[in-house]
Amino acid sequence: MPADWDVIVVGAGIGGLSTASLLAREGMKVLVVEKEDRVGGRALSLRGEEVSERGADWYRGLLGGQYSYLADCDPPLEEMAAGGLLDGYILDLGFHGVSVAGEGYFATLRDLIGGFGKQAVAIKPFPVSSWIDGQLVEVNIPVIGDMSVDNRLQDEFDRLDVNFLDFFGDLSRLTFDGLAALGERTIYDYLCEIGFVKTADELEKMDSLSLSDHLADLGFTDSKLVCDFFRCLCTLFTTINNPHEISMGDILRYADQVIIPAISNGVKIDIGGYMQNGVMEWPKAVAGRFEELGGEVRLGARVTGVEVDAGLVKGVRVDSGDGEELLPASRVVMGPPIQELYRYVREEDLAGGFMQGVRSLYGYGSLSPYFGLRELPMPEEHAERLILTPCVVPKEEGFDWDVYMAWGIQSYIDPSCAPAGKHLFTAYLPLTEEESRNRELVAKVIKAVPDFLESIYPGFKDCIEWSLYPACWKLEGVAKSVTQAGSLKPEVKAPGVEGLYFAGDTARGYGVAMDCACSSGIICASEITGIEYGIY
Repeated sequence: MPADWDVIVVGAGIGGLSTASLLAREGMKVLVVEKEDRVGGRALSLRGEEVSERGADWYRGLLGGQYSYLADCDPPLEEMAAGGLLDGYILDLGFHGVSVAGEGYFATLRDLIGGFGKQAVAIKPFPVSSWIDGQLVEVNIPVIGDMSVDNRLQDEFDRLDVNFLDFFGDLSRLTFDGLAALGERTIYDYLCEIGFVKTADELEKMDSLSLSDHLADLGFTDSKLVCDFFRCLCTLFTTINNPHEISMGDILRYADQVIIPAISNGVKIDIGGYMQNGVMEWPKAVAGRFEELGGEVRLGARVTGVEVDAGLVKGVRVDSGDGEELLPASRVVMGPPIQELYRYVREEDLAGGFMQGVRSLYGYGSLSPYFGLRELPMPEEHAERLILTPCVVPKEEGFDWDVYMAWGIQSYIDPSCAPAGKHLFTAYLPLTEEESRNRELVAKVIKAVPDFLESIYPGFKDCIEWSLYPACWKLEGVAKSVTQAGSLKPEVKAPGVEGLYFAGDTARGYGVAMDCACSSGIICASEITGIEYGIY
């Protein structure tokens, strides 16, 4: 029997929707099936009123469906729901800043599918600073011709006889004569010619290079300030605390393939931003465009398995609540974490060792505090930015490394996420998978967060009206580590099964969190269509 669908995509997360929208643009008949009642996957948002209307158990179940749990809250969640304490707030599943304010792989997809149609998407950019040794250190993106960095940081670079951009590449061949003689070439072309922008082979080698080794190679380790600064920046990018585990390849690939070309083309680049009305607005926009292109999304449909016969995909088995049915298709794109492939495909159907290999991959977790604040507990200079600090809980407390925190008053940047007169504080603290599941260690972090903030902003605790502490053990489905990042991730096409593909942050893809899932979806679509979209 011929397939009803050219492609079925399992999961309406960022990766799956990115793939689906590109395939629909090419005229394929594509179905997306999603087990939740909304699109987004882990890029998911909810209104506080939903907790009031549906109850505490509904919210806990929503978290549980996305590799998360509520580690703590105050007052009790049932009391919050009954009293409508969360009404007027928009909460993401966890902390969701959008990398380079949407001008990364998000922008690549937007342009490829012709925009988002009727759906408006607004991203509110934020400036970024690090909080190191009791002071703010500005974080910006210096470029050729504008090398301004924070004064404290510049003093350290001068002392070491280095500069900021040494972190990203070798500028020793750059000359003013070369810049003056660009002609038809862009600055990006020139940076490629002098070797500042690395080749694909060079980047693949750097996937196995750690941040700590890179800093040592550059002579940066003689300055604690410089090391703390770059560790804050790279942990923001990778959600990994341990600098010996952070992969440089993924960071430098993003700089070379996204940031430098954008700057060369005159695009204003911010380090990050918040999605107005919640992070789910972006996947909703992509899903809307996908449907305009002829695709179909089915919500509340749980995939129970992928049908494979003689090495060929035949479709997926789906339970929509009225019993299981087989949906035929000759191609299936899997969006769930690849470590869970065993739930859907028999190990014997795949080429030797693949299932065992993907099951051994590890992710990275997080604790994402949410505080409803009665009033602003900090100076506006701090409230208008995302702030990063290298240590809130020291590793001596039983952790793999010092626990970093990124935090900010999200509602100051995007007022849509809090009621008038109130503020929403959000943060994330990376943890390993094991730490995220360890209630004793998570409790240490929960206690440390308000204490740390109180030490910086006296009176902070008195401003807290309510608190939620969602913990996720798969914030990054596959950690961007020296053994797994970039080119070391599983490829988007399954070995041994014709028609089986993967998309999302557990398959080959590059960039920060959701941007990584987006780039993976673009790579997956390219593999299926044979069309080169410029991401490899």
